[in-house]
Amino acid sequence: MNIKNLLCTVIVPLTLIACGGGGGGGGPSGPVASTNTFNVQTAYTNFARAGFSKTFTVSGSCAGSTSITAAPATTSTTFEGKFAFSGVSVSSTTLTNCTPASSSDTTVSYYDSNLIPMGRSSASKYVVFSGVPVLPTSAKVGDAVVVGTILTYTSSSRATRTGREDVSAVMEPDTATTAILNIVVKTYDASNVLTSTEQDRYRLAADGSLSFVSFDVQYATGSKIRLIGS
Repeated sequence: MNIKNLLCTVIVPLTLIACGGGGGGGGPSGPVASTNTFNVQTAYTNFARAGFSKTFTVSGSCAGSTSITAAPATTSTTFEGKFAFSGVSVSSTTLTNCTPASSSDTTVSYYDSNLIPMGRSSASKYVVFSGVPVLPTSAKVGDAVVVGTILTYTSSSRATRTGREDVSAVMEPDTATTAILNIVVKTYDASNVLTSTEQDRYRLAADGSLSFVSFDVQYATGSKIRLIGS
């Protein structure tokens, strides 16, 4: 939502279930590859319009919890000189064995008139989609698409470019009637060096509902900390 960006929100702001195969010999069964077709674009816009609130248990290199509350994206405003809807996401993270022990972030996400993402801003980051993101209207388990590229800056003046985020989406197995939408965000610095890979997983139902399931953030440099929330 990166736990710094968890929803496109926690690293902040801007996940992950469903790996592995089916069991045999009486063991537990694995995820099921639904044959349904899913409208990702409609599900995403419904999700943005409704907002959500959830607390995740954090494991991996650090232990603790992350709470995220995203208000409905229904406020009329402007972004990059164009009409937009906006919604505010607030995240709070508490860790028992990592520094800092606590952190919080407030992010404003912007969407066009069809509730397609345009960008977001926080106290330390301003990001803009380069072009219109691709959100498929007909997707099945096994499909993978390039959603788009996000350009990142320190502020809305765009005076200092800090890098980019390459966003893709993978449809993963879940149940006979649902699928997991895995949003993968690879973050690069201004020198094109990969700094983190985040996976935000959402459960997608045929009726167009979308629910945030989990996040997984793997840093590529420094301490190589990995944060998993579910």
